[in-house]
Amino acid sequence: MKRRDILKGGLAAGALALLPRGHTQGALQNQPSLGRRYRNLIVFVYDGFSWEDYAIAQAYARRRQGRVLALERLLARYPNGLINTYSLTSYVTESSAAGNAFSCGVKTVNGGLAIHADGTPLKPFFAAAKEAGKAVGLVTTTTVTHATPGSFVVSNPDRNAEERIAEQYLEFGAEVYLGGGDRFFNPAKREDGKDLYAAFAAKGYGVVRTPEELARSNATRLLGVFSESHVPYEIDRRFQGLGVPSLKEMVQAALPRLAAHRGGFVLQVEAGRIDHANHLNDAGATLWDVLAADEALELLTAFVDRNPDTLLIVVSDHATGVGGLYGAGRSYLESSQGLDLLELQRASFEHMLRVLGQAPEASQVKEAFRAMKGVDLEDAEAERVVRAIREKVYWPEGVRQGVQPANTMAWAMVQRDARKPDRPNIGWSSGQHTASPVMLLLYGQGLRFVNLGLVDNTHVFRLMGEALGLRYQNPVMSEEEALEILKARPQGMRHPEDVWA
Repeated sequence: MKRRDILKGGLAAGALALLPRGHTQGALQNQPSLGRRYRNLIVFVYDGFSWEDYAIAQAYARRRQGRVLALERLLARYPNGLINTYSLTSYVTESSAAGNAFSCGVKTVNGGLAIHADGTPLKPFFAAAKEAGKAVGLVTTTTVTHATPGSFVVSNPDRNAEERIAEQYLEFGAEVYLGGGDRFFNPAKREDGKDLYAAFAAKGYGVVRTPEELARSNATRLLGVFSESHVPYEIDRRFQGLGVPSLKEMVQAALPRLAAHRGGFVLQVEAGRIDHANHLNDAGATLWDVLAADEALELLTAFVDRNPDTLLIVVSDHATGVGGLYGAGRSYLESSQGLDLLELQRASFEHMLRVLGQAPEASQVKEAFRAMKGVDLEDAEAERVVRAIREKVYWPEGVRQGVQPANTMAWAMVQRDARKPDRPNIGWSSGQHTASPVMLLLYGQGLRFVNLGLVDNTHVFRLMGEALGLRYQNPVMSEEEALEILKARPQGMRHPEDVWA
């Protein structure tokens, strides 16, 4: 290479280094258009879902269940692409900032719902849809007041202020709220003693707390809260007999109520516990929540087929943990056997920890792994789990694997035999969110010539607006402005132990 070329390269690199922060965090991306309007809009968020999660579920469904995922069929035939997920000041987003990008069309700082770092409120898309006469529904497997559903309907500086968000839901008046979070509605558990169940009932909501009550209710407006915190994982509902509705059953309850409205509706469905299982590095829990999401997706696509004036957007907000099926055995020929071992898993780490309590013995840990994960731990591995639970001594460390003691439980059952998987050959990058682009998919009539490509997560807002004919612009904050505000904050947002970002 000539000296002149080296100098040119150095000058170009120097110019790039001097770009404003907002430009360096930007990315080239497509801005596709739908080309038509719809009456109804459904947004299905696979929270924390990466392409590795898709690959494992796709392979498991084919190999162990003899079927093709609904998601696989849609990806093969309908417009799909990738979205960049970064937030205003971080390449790694969390769910509130990701939800704000979808619902408000602008980048925000991690931590608040439909709000800028200086306190400027933003108008969430479902609030605009409600003003336009649309019925509104939120269905999730997290607490119903969690970040992703909350970001679509209310503005709050703290995504963790779920008692207040529950009150905001009452004020907002959506037709359907279904999910978990009893402690934010129950007067015996709320800090202020308010009875939010009674308040919702006084406003004409049918309040249901069990799958049986959900099935029996004929109320046109519905509040369903089915668990103390998040709705239990599908693996625990299915194999441990926990009495909560599936995501599909909640969607089945929501759709006819919303479809009855003459002006049309907007519905957000969230498979939220995919994210949580990935935080835990819990391959079995992730798999079954992805499969449960696919059952709900089948139901939603059937609804769209019967109601062609409905647009379905399927999207992930970010990746988490990125647990990938890695190659095993000579020439990777034994790799698929790890999928077979997943069939032995019958409970989540969350359920196992509930069973083990705060001071388990190594023998109890070994029995729990044998019965619920299909894995025989060695004595040293069981002792690591005991120390993680009792003494908060984590393996391999508590930084990258920061969701503990579950991450230690995942590392205790890693593959030992290099010749073939003696345990599921699934490896995790961390217990945290990652920066990778994730899935975006459209399903509905008239989309044959739409090319999504790579888009920014804020473009979901524009697609929703085009679908319903709702056009408005929220205030924009620059990265530089946000960073100046953040300098005055002593620390980032803190999350309770059972609230992952």
